[in-house]
Amino acid sequence: MKNETRSFVLGRLWPVLSQHWFKIGLVFLALYAVLSKDLSFNINIQAPENPATQPLEEYQSRRQVRKETLTDNGEIQPQATNRFNFLPSWGTDDSKYLILRLNRIEETQVDEFIQRFSHVAEAEQEKFGIPASITLAHSLLYSQAGLNPLVGKGNNYFCLPCTDDWQGQTQDGEKGECLRRYDNAWMSFRDHSLFYTTGQHASLRQLSGKPYRTWAKALEQSPVNTTKRLAEQLLELIDKFQLGRFDA
Repeated sequence: MKNETRSFVLGRLWPVLSQHWFKIGLVFLALYAVLSKDLSFNINIQAPENPATQPLEEYQSRRQVRKETLTDNGEIQPQATNRFNFLPSWGTDDSKYLILRLNRIEETQVDEFIQRFSHVAEAEQEKFGIPASITLAHSLLYSQAGLNPLVGKGNNYFCLPCTDDWQGQTQDGEKGECLRRYDNAWMSFRDHSLFYTTGQHASLRQLSGKPYRTWAKALEQSPVNTTKRLAEQLLELIDKFQLGRFDA
């Protein structure tokens, strides 16, 4: 009985399928497309939220992770920080990195620094012969207008290193090098004057009364200097902030 029923149904459907097979195929393709879109829509509904709509705390956390990754090596690279590790980098050219970082500091901070230490620099010039403009520019450059962490930790405004004859306090630099440490800013400025007029720099006493350009070149040629284009950076600061007005 079942076989007879099946034969009857196939006998009635076959002529219809043979005549309209193309249209029936199109119907099936349309149904497949609709079902596929519906399935994709359901999957998207179950997907996680877009990161832009996630909580602010999680978004900021991921930003912080990316930022730390860029500065892990501590070397001068694009979007990295170096030396003082508290200001953003300017790029890959590090030949004038000190003055480029100083230029990112608010000029009001620089002006306050100059106003605070101009009289000290003038007094040091009168006693040791180093132009006040050179002392101010040198301290501005290495202390980053007082924002260098070495200033906060040990009042070292010139990043002066330890030497064999140094008997004072010490502190570690960024790379573990021995640097001098002082109780106050005045001691740092006085030691700067002594450092560049005695010992291995005793010959610089002969420059007393010479213009600041001569002193800038002499500091660059110092055996303890490791800063590229130091003279150029000092002269640029002196011209920019008119530090020559403090020279006697």
